[in-house]
Amino acid sequence: MTDSTLGRVLLTLRGVQWILGTKGDPYALLLRAAGDDRAELGRRVRERGPLYWSSAEAWVTADHTVVAEALADVRLTPRPPGTGSPPGGPDGEPAPWDVPALREALPLAGLPVALAREEYERLRVLAAPVLGGPALRRRLGPAVRAYRHRASAVGERFDLMDDVVRPATVDASRVLLGLPEHRAERFAELCGDLSGVLDATICPPRLDTARRYRAALPELLSLLAKSAGAKEPRQTRGTEATQGTRETREPETPGTPGPLGPLGAPEDVLTLSALLALVGADVAAALTGNAVALLLDHPDQWRALCDDPGLAPAAVAETLRHSPPVRLHRLYARQDLDLAGTRVPRGEEVVLLTEAAGHDPRRHKDPDRFDVHRPAHDRHALPEEGHAGAIVGPAARLAAEAALRALAAEMPGLARNGEVLRRLRSPLTGGLFRFPAARQGNVRR
Repeated sequence: MTDSTLGRVLLTLRGVQWILGTKGDPYALLLRAAGDDRAELGRRVRERGPLYWSSAEAWVTADHTVVAEALADVRLTPRPPGTGSPPGGPDGEPAPWDVPALREALPLAGLPVALAREEYERLRVLAAPVLGGPALRRRLGPAVRAYRHRASAVGERFDLMDDVVRPATVDASRVLLGLPEHRAERFAELCGDLSGVLDATICPPRLDTARRYRAALPELLSLLAKSAGAKEPRQTRGTEATQGTRETREPETPGTPGPLGPLGAPEDVLTLSALLALVGADVAAALTGNAVALLLDHPDQWRALCDDPGLAPAAVAETLRHSPPVRLHRLYARQDLDLAGTRVPRGEEVVLLTEAAGHDPRRHKDPDRFDVHRPAHDRHALPEEGHAGAIVGPAARLAAEAALRALAAEMPGLARNGEVLRRLRSPLTGGLFRFPAARQGNVRR
């Protein structure tokens, strides 16, 4: 698809989302990502029942019980159906516009966020020796030191995301993936270029953003393939992005496989590496940023964390419930099934509003209140099996815990120094990208 054609398609799809939002459909308004009150939209979704058909052509739920049930249902998978699936809603009516779906217009080949649930489970088991509980916990100490190192290097005023959280998180990912030090700068640049790519799977980005993704994604996958010992991904060969790179840099030779190397076939290691680099780092940074923002909104809880760093896991768990880094999941019915007393035909999309489910008053007491002292049984408890969160979730939680411990120790006087900004067109992640901060009366511990 040429740039001009892609631009027209993205504008058309964006226009459709805006039109659907004018009808008051809460899920369509959420997709529009125009600053609407997400908590209010979640309440409006629940008012429509445990599962409702949205004008955005998907079944939608914000009911905690239904969300948990659907996440565990093997008949629902993140992998979209083929193009032969019946179009339209439950009445079989075709869509009133004739343009490609977003995933067809901007395929983002190599972004492993729509695999079959069995594939995620297989990869999770494969990665357990490195990303499983005991192995992962051994990385906590080094991770805390890495975040403290970044925090100690900033001045009195800085941007928490740009100067501390993102660089430390991306570099931790690089080390885990086994990329050599001399690739650190380019790896960080490519990760920055691909920031927000998860949202581009559900909300049409601007054309310049789409072009940036199309250029950076093949190069990053090629970089990861060399570390994994895998063949260079087919879509990267001969592309404009990689041709320019090879003409100006020294020839590459396969390096020593990183920590993921011994886990399985190079192609599996490449998929795991792509998940950690493209999804895990973004999720970890967003989770950390959301946690710090909430803690600073509740100074007594920030002080409690500074006094007792052992509260960091509870703060992370409460953030996952209150303001998770991934706000929704999109699943597809592999067969006709009943969900929440509703017949869902094969091939249709089911959207699980996990953030809104975390605010369901039927599951959580005083759900809109952020409280690191919330009882364990009332915290985040949604299953991760069968989607990308099963692989990147534990590592993201560990990174966020390490960052909170480091910040509490290194700058207990941390405070906002301006408005925290989020990207537009980011209904999936919330797109936190600016966090002006300052040290105030810090005493390092």
